[in-house]
Order: sequence, then C-alpha cells, then structure tokens
Amino acid sequence: MKKRSLIWILLLVAMLVSTGSLWAAAQAEQKPEGPIKIVYWRSLTGVAGDSQDEIVRRFNESRSDIIVEAQFQGAYAEILQKLQAALAAGEVPDLVLLDSPHLQIFAKDGVLVNLDDFVKKEKADFLKDYIPGLLADGYYQGSLYALPVLRSTPLLYVNGDMLEAAGLPRRAPATWDEFREYSKKLTITNAAGEQIQVGAGFTTTVTSGHWYFQGAVYAYGGLVSDENFGVHLIEEPAVAVATLWQDMVFKDKTAIPSNSHNDFLNKKVAMVFGSTGSMGNLVSRADFQVIPAFLPGQKQNLVPVGGSVLAMPSSDKWRQWAAWEFMKFMTGTESQAYLAEKTGYMPNSTSARNHPDLVAYYAKNPHWKVALDQLQYVRPQASVISLPKGTEIIRQMLEKLLIAQIDPKQVMEETKAELEKEYNENFK
Repeated sequence: MKKRSLIWILLLVAMLVSTGSLWAAAQAEQKPEGPIKIVYWRSLTGVAGDSQDEIVRRFNESRSDIIVEAQFQGAYAEILQKLQAALAAGEVPDLVLLDSPHLQIFAKDGVLVNLDDFVKKEKADFLKDYIPGLLADGYYQGSLYALPVLRSTPLLYVNGDMLEAAGLPRRAPATWDEFREYSKKLTITNAAGEQIQVGAGFTTTVTSGHWYFQGAVYAYGGLVSDENFGVHLIEEPAVAVATLWQDMVFKDKTAIPSNSHNDFLNKKVAMVFGSTGSMGNLVSRADFQVIPAFLPGQKQNLVPVGGSVLAMPSSDKWRQWAAWEFMKFMTGTESQAYLAEKTGYMPNSTSARNHPDLVAYYAKNPHWKVALDQLQYVRPQASVISLPKGTEIIRQMLEKLLIAQIDPKQVMEETKAELEKEYNENFK
C-alpha cells in the first residue's frame, strides 16, 4: 500500500512539474506587454538614407504595437564587418540591409532567419508579386532568407552640357569603344598643360568598384567568376577591360581613378559610373543636365544586378514577428513606389512598378525609367563577390591597374590566385 502511495505521489509530482513547464512555455509564447521595439541597421546616405528613415517613420505612425529604430551603420562593407562583430558579441540587430551578395555569407553560417515559415502564413501568391530576378538573390540553397528592397543596376552618368560643348550629341556612348572616343573629346588641357576637365572617372572603392568592372567584363562577353566560384579573370574579356581602363588613365590620359561623385558634380569629370540609386542625389544636386544611361555595351549589353536585400538576424520570437511585419511594409507596394520615385532604385514588384503615382512620375521624368529598361539585360553578380574579402581583393586589383600601373595580365593572374585562396580558406 505504501509503495502504491509513493508511486501516486511521484506521478502527481511529475504531472505538476509537467503542468508547470507547459504553463511556463505558454507564458513565454504570450505577446509581451506594450509595443515591441526592433532595431534596423541601414546603409546608404543622402536621398536613399533619408527615404529609408521616412519609411520607418510611416511604419511607426501606422502601428501602435511595434516600434522600429533605424540605425545608420555606414556603407555595405561596413555593415558586413559590424554584423560579424555583433555576432561575436552576441548582440545582433533585428533587421539588416545587406548588399545582395553578402546574403550568402550569413545564410551559410546560419546567422539569418529562414523566412519560409513566415511566407507560408501569408496568402498563397504572396511572393508572386516580386520581380523574380530581384527576389532570386534572397535565396540560399532553396530557402528564402531576404526580401528585395533597394535594387539597382549600374548606370553611366554623363554631363550633357559638356557633351554639347565638345561637339558631341547629347547622348551617352553606347559601347566601350565609343566611351573611349568620347572621353578623349571631353578631356580639356589648358595652355599650361594642366588638365582642367577629364573625360571619365573609374570607381575604385570597395563598395562598388567591382560592380562596374563586372559590367564591363559582361559587355565584352566574359565572366569574372562562374556560379561554382571558378575565376575567369585571366581570360581575354577581363584582360581586355583591364587593359582598356589602364590605357585610358596612363596612355590616353583621359580618365582618372575617382572615389567620389563630387568629381562629377564639381565638373572635374564628364562621365562617371553610379547605381540607379545614385540618380536622386546626382540629378538634384547638379547644376547641369545629367544624362543617366545604360552601362556601355560591346559584344553584348549585359550588366550585374545589385543593390540591397532586407534580412533578419533576430533570435527572439516576438521581435522576429515584428521584424517580418516591417519587412512586408518596407518591401510592399506603397513603400516601393515611394522609394523608386525618390531614389531611382528599381521597384521590386509588379504592383509597385504599376503604381499610378510611379507610372505618372516616370511619364514626366523619363530618365528615371532607364533602370527599368535595363532590367532586360541583367544577370547575377559574380559569385566571388560573396566571399568575405572578395570586394576588397577586387578593389586592390583596380588600384594596381589604375594607380600603380602594373601589367594587366600580371594583375589578373594575381587577383585570380587571391580569390581562389580566399574561397578555399574562408568559404569552401
């Protein structure tokens, strides 16, 4: 009898413990009292930064249960480094704006939240509105880890007034051969032999220098790297681009390495490269006609798609829920139409592209539509851009070409070896 009593007591205790555990779990599942605050790490300055802050303001105004705090963290490369540091410290943001190739780095390491379960709770056709080529960068190994938000293609920006003064038509050069000829005619040297105007500026920054070089290599029919991380820089198309750019700087003396659009706005250079997202800043700040145009073609018109994606590193259940609500808002029709109009970035969805306000705006300002027109010529960025030091290695490659004047074939061989080493040591 005593034995049976002991067994019942033990069973009762187990039941109580179990009930307590279930109650504790139920309590943990309950939504916290008051609004849920989440932190959003953003990049980009000027109009693109201000527009993101406006989207955050609109969201906060529309919700009483969620508060989003936007924190500027610098350029894409700086966000990459800061997120890696935050992971080591165990204090990650709830949302982060990533340069699209950087998604693979963090998704591979399990840093980002898989969004598939969130999508399953939405309407069946939730993802169908997003433009497939822009949504594709949000996937890793078949699962969705990010939504497209500020997507872009590389463009050529030309000073239309300088074209006319040089006796050239007010249109951008269509090919790289024509780009070189334009650059010669747009370069001006005074009586003292000093250059007071240069035809073109080649971007050498870690943030985007690689992007424009990729576009040129694509135009020549080549690749920087393939989807399996095979590096193709020692092949003829890449070497031809490297040689062309170096010759324009040192032989023609009609181009300079340029890390700022200020050279363009200050009328030091006549042609520069920039993102579609640069359009708002350049058009609004210039006191001359700015002509946004396709990146020059050569054997073909083909450019790398770029820009950013919105991803979720948060580990807290309710902050994840709040982050998803903001992700839908920021990548939704109204927000995307607003961002496209203000910044020049491409709308990420069919509904945003067809938004009446945006359609009307493009009709009044046709130059803003150039990014959409170039969408038919986009392809993904080179796989090596997703390597932790991929963009820095290519930045160094550009400096060797355009500042140190090292032989292009040697530079391409060295860069290939460095990228392969980086892949084998830090990504494979």
